[in-house]
Amino acid sequence: MSILLFLGIVAISWLFILQLEKMGKLRAERHAILLIFRTGKGKGFISWIGKYKRFWKVLGSIGIVVGILGMMFVVFSLVYALYSTYILKVPVEGVTPVIPGVTIPLGYGIIGLITVLIVHEFSHGIIARSEDVPIKSLGAVFLTIIPIGAFVEPDEEELKAKKRISRMRIYSAGSFGNILLAIFAVVLIISFSGYFFNSSIVEIGEVIKDSPAEGVLEEGMVLEEIDGRSISGPDDFWEAARNLKPHTDVTIKTDRGTFTIKTSKREDNPERGFIGIWIITPLNKGFPEYIFWSLRWIALLNLGIGLINLAPLHFGIAATDGHHILKDILSKFGVKDAEKVTLAISTTVLMVLLFALLGPSSSAH
Repeated sequence: MSILLFLGIVAISWLFILQLEKMGKLRAERHAILLIFRTGKGKGFISWIGKYKRFWKVLGSIGIVVGILGMMFVVFSLVYALYSTYILKVPVEGVTPVIPGVTIPLGYGIIGLITVLIVHEFSHGIIARSEDVPIKSLGAVFLTIIPIGAFVEPDEEELKAKKRISRMRIYSAGSFGNILLAIFAVVLIISFSGYFFNSSIVEIGEVIKDSPAEGVLEEGMVLEEIDGRSISGPDDFWEAARNLKPHTDVTIKTDRGTFTIKTSKREDNPERGFIGIWIITPLNKGFPEYIFWSLRWIALLNLGIGLINLAPLHFGIAATDGHHILKDILSKFGVKDAEKVTLAISTTVLMVLLFALLGPSSSAH
């Protein structure tokens, strides 16, 4: 899906929403092009889980440590990306807007985002109830018809009246829950790698630029033989590669034909031959493939969004959990006007994030 198609869907759906509002059938709060749906359903379930207070307090305290470390890591990463891109002139992969169907896959992206929202907000709610902070409502935020957020709304007055350690447990809970889910997804991928991957096939994942293989072999080819040695798994490939000599002809049989390549020398070991390919073990087709990609995007989005939410950022009408955590840390250490100092830091970090997103101007030489 292109960005123009995405904007077209937003525009058309917005006209439909305006018509519903005109007819009095829109059951949501509208703020410009944002829709907020609220409900009381689910509060009892959150309270039931949050009743195990000792367990959640211990886990919440661990979340504070993870939150502070995550905040430091994200801020350092953003500053380094800015320095590398604009000073060293070496672009690095930075933050990318998350738009299903545009910047991430549509189906897997939506699955991943749903888990991010549910885990993040329920984690806030569970820790809030374990700290005896009432929940006012649950809800979701839509950009026209596109879900972009969810929330568990605690009683703000009760939250402000709590001890600093309690507030920090609540603020850290969302991102900590996302990070734990990301770790769990990675563990599942590793544990069931034999189910996801076909270890009897060796496929070319990348052809290295300016290597002997460039222009001869192609990404996606399945290796079958190297100099008569059958390749039925990664171990066979590495054994054949270890026996290659530099400046010799090597016959490589693939599923797309047989090719002869003259090897060059490996830079790290001039006595060994070099072809110039990276290999991968392909995914099994069908159901295992769908499960793998779902888990992969669950891990990537929960980790990425969980971490970026720990960065101290203020968007004028809303702030990240990292902003609230930083404010409590500064007030703990007696910083005067902690609110103003935190706002200044969050605004600076937001500018760094925007510059990292935009990158250098394309007109620069």
